Formats: sequence, C-alpha cells, structure tokens
Amino acid sequence: MNDIAVGRVAAPAQLTVVATHLLVALINHEYQHDQWIGQVRAGDLGHALPPDPDTGRVSRLDGYLVLDPLA
Repeated sequence: MNDIAVGRVAAPAQLTVVATHLLVALINHEYQHDQWIGQVRAGDLGHALPPDPDTGRVSRLDGYLVLDPLA
C-alpha cells in the first residue's frame, strides 16, 4: 500500500481504487465482528451498546453499521 501511495507501481491510480475497496471491505468485516460481540454483551450481560459514530461516512445496511466512504 505504501508503494501504491507514492506511485512506485505500474498503475497507481487503478491500484489506489483496488486498495481502497479492499481496505473498506476489511474494515467492515472486522467491525461486523465487533458489532456481534457488542450484541452478545448487551443481550447476555446487560451491557449498553455504544452510540453510533457521529459521521456521515458510516451508514446502516441490513441493520449493521458499515463504512461508506462515498457517502
């Protein structure tokens, strides 16, 4: 990713698009795990769920928060 960022690749613009999508997919996947853990803690242990992030770059999809950098 560092090589893409500084242009040390054959197609830096194209690879920037690919890397961005991969990174967003990874963030959403890992955040999904975090949300499931929060739901279990809330349901089984009575812990309060944290508030949604205060940003326009996160939205709900199928009831779950997802990073949406194009929003």
